[in-house]
Amino acid sequence: MLRPVPLLLVLSLLSACGLSMPFGRDDAPADPAITVTEEPGDDVLHPRARTPADEAPAPQHGAPAPAADGFLGETLAGLGAPGERGLWVSTGLVSSARAGRVITAGGQSLGVELRPSGTAPGAGSQISLQAMQALGLPLSGLATLRVYVE
Repeated sequence: MLRPVPLLLVLSLLSACGLSMPFGRDDAPADPAITVTEEPGDDVLHPRARTPADEAPAPQHGAPAPAADGFLGETLAGLGAPGERGLWVSTGLVSSARAGRVITAGGQSLGVELRPSGTAPGAGSQISLQAMQALGLPLSGLATLRVYVE
């Protein structure tokens, strides 16, 4: 008895596909509120001349001056070239090689050679394999170091 109900439902839905719906009609195009006209050459962008006021000062990548106690700054350091022996840190906090020391977040301190990396002071640093082992730092991680100059 209920067997013909789905068939009738499908047929009634299919027959409605041919009807035009009143909400979908677009008999006449709507008048635009704004008239846009294009002239030849409007689609080409021309750069405007820069003035000295537009020029931003170039960022300075110089090494910071040490504080009275020799503190240069904090850096995030990872393992440097394992083939280079010695106790060293390559950092943007110095502009020439000099003696220094680093202190880890855990308080371990070590005298190292501070080498310039040629990068910005906040760009991070590399530390030698021997220095990482002496400080007890994990070789696969990054360490926050406080850098001091001697």
